Amino acid sequence: METTKKLGLWTLVMLIFVPTFGFGNITTNAVALGPAAIPSWLAVSLLFFLPLSGMIAELASANNGKGGGIYTWIESTLGPKWAYIGTWSYFIANLFYLQMVFSRIPVMVSWAIFGENRFNDSNAYLLPYIALALALILTWVATKGVKTFSKLSDFGGKFTLAATIIFIVFAILGYFTGTPSATEFTASTVIPELNTSYFSTFSWLLFAVAGAEVAGTYISEVENPKKNFPKAVIIATALVAVSYIIGSVSVCLIASPEVLENAGLKDAGYVVYKILAENWGISGKLIVQLYAAILTLTSIAAYILWMESPIRAMFSEVPEGTFPSFLTKKAEDGTLKNALWTQCVIVLILIAVPLMGLNSIDSFFKLLTDLSSLSLVIPYIVLIAAYLVFRLKDNQAPFTMFKSKALALSVSVLALVLSIAGFFGAGLDYIVGAESTAEAVKSITMTYGGPVILIILGYVLTLLTKAAHKKKNNNDISKAS
Repeated sequence: METTKKLGLWTLVMLIFVPTFGFGNITTNAVALGPAAIPSWLAVSLLFFLPLSGMIAELASANNGKGGGIYTWIESTLGPKWAYIGTWSYFIANLFYLQMVFSRIPVMVSWAIFGENRFNDSNAYLLPYIALALALILTWVATKGVKTFSKLSDFGGKFTLAATIIFIVFAILGYFTGTPSATEFTASTVIPELNTSYFSTFSWLLFAVAGAEVAGTYISEVENPKKNFPKAVIIATALVAVSYIIGSVSVCLIASPEVLENAGLKDAGYVVYKILAENWGISGKLIVQLYAAILTLTSIAAYILWMESPIRAMFSEVPEGTFPSFLTKKAEDGTLKNALWTQCVIVLILIAVPLMGLNSIDSFFKLLTDLSSLSLVIPYIVLIAAYLVFRLKDNQAPFTMFKSKALALSVSVLALVLSIAGFFGAGLDYIVGAESTAEAVKSITMTYGGPVILIILGYVLTLLTKAAHKKKNNNDISKAS
């Protein structure tokens, strides 16, 4: 009898760590916060990521044997309506993430070919148009099947992790062998200023630690899941937190806050590699070209997989009749071609929105980061609420991280407050910096309108589909009788 090999503890740790940790998250927050990103990572890890990971571990443990994922976890306590809203909002976050990555690919290619970013404010308007073409091309590729890209994507994850480790090691080694720190570490530079600018990027920190939930779909494949799954979540949480903190220190050693700010969100990740290479007497241009070339190829493969995998997960978890049959129709290999093209149309619309007036490349990337971040906060708000109800009802999971009910409720309320703060904080800087009421309204609409409208439309869609499905079933029963 053939037995399926179970996932071990460290395999599961890597399944959580790799999609959660990203070097781009380090440089993005270093641009926005400078050295203040270091304690911010620590605070978010302890006050949000660790509690959230513990909640996920408990809910996954309580639902062991069922289909893993946020739909199952939310449905078990809040019911199918909120489970659908949580899952759909997770899908919406992916749409905004795809919008962002399609706009990043041209920048990657520019660094790979020229060793610099040729997209500046004078031609920033070209990025959305290139992104529109990429969305169409990569969707077409995804409809042809994504299995061929899995190995390249897997290599990309390992390459990015290896490149990050190399960066951290050589940045710290350079400092201890005589290269002075580019950043002055003092209380005034490290302690965050709790102003609107800080809170407007707070959701970026929450977005950066997202990912513990992806392991939930593997719980039935884990060896000794009651013990290993929660343990893997806790280990991965600690590993992610330490990596972000050490990575942020390394970036600050290499580049000053002024250099990072001048590089901007689009280029900081490449600039620091270039500076590091030059500090060691190596051609910075050559190193960054090689880094960007490999990153471009592997990222495209990863994006193709990421276009398809959330759709597959979305339609495999929700009950039959939740979506129109047009969207759930599968090809012979299981590919949801209609759903992929529908996703593409939505992303095309989202990409076109910035064409209405953004002419700065930095403001363009900031808006995309804000949209991706605040959208992903929404399913976490629903998930945390589900855990609150779970513990309020005195339910006990096989694995319980928070033994005391009072502690469980305290940490979940804190995580809920931080999530809501991150959601509303994402658009705070736009509103405060607006020169008129009309500009403030436009900023609010652009920042919050897309996610909220898409979530409402998704809920309306499922209501209409369920009504049609119920009517069809009633007709079939009538005909049978």
